[in-house]
Amino acid sequence: MTPIKMLFSYNNNEKVVEVPVIPNELPDIVQELQNESFTTQNNTLTLLGNKKPRSFSMELFLPTKHYDFAKNTGTEILNLLGYVATNKIPMRIVVTDGLNELLNIAVSVSNYKYHFDTIENIRCSISFVEYIFLTNQTKENNGAVLEFHTVKAQVGNTKENVSGVNNNGYNLVRARDVLNMLGIEVGWNAERKRVMADGKLLDIHTEIYNGSAYCYVRDIAKEINREIEWDAENKTVKIGGEIDEL
Repeated sequence: MTPIKMLFSYNNNEKVVEVPVIPNELPDIVQELQNESFTTQNNTLTLLGNKKPRSFSMELFLPTKHYDFAKNTGTEILNLLGYVATNKIPMRIVVTDGLNELLNIAVSVSNYKYHFDTIENIRCSISFVEYIFLTNQTKENNGAVLEFHTVKAQVGNTKENVSGVNNNGYNLVRARDVLNMLGIEVGWNAERKRVMADGKLLDIHTEIYNGSAYCYVRDIAKEINREIEWDAENKTVKIGGEIDEL
């Protein structure tokens, strides 16, 4: 089984800290709606409203000593929480299972509390509310909230920032950027609305933003038969050589 990782960060990965011990259960995400009800003479009617920012809480075990089962000590997590609270900035939580992104959300810290147990490890409870950026998000006609950003990609020794977009928690990259790094000729099939790579149709999920095609990088790698891995420590997608076919 691929190990699950949970990363806390702030200021576009200026500081990234991995949670040393993953909770037994990932948090329940609460999605409330701004619905309103009112009563007429004969019925109670409901007016459906917009989504409220998501919220969730988590309980963390933060060791202060070195254990074989812990990835690091937990004092950095407390320092990060204190930093974002003091500087009044949001943070980001990313949970991955290999290349699969289980959660990627910007949050504000509502509150946190902690205590030291009898062997001086830290027990911490944290409550979060989704943070909605106003400066770098746009809203499509279908209601999707888009957050444009860059993604670190590496092919061999070449590292570049490629264009990416977070669509309601799902990350896609601009296909042309990734394929150009691999030296692959890029085309466009207007009829199928799909990207072409060296003349081959990439029949994968494709979104068009600002006139460019965006896809999931793992789908691109699979279609062109390339190895791919996620370097969580450096927040980099690494694209390797061709996979030998059996």
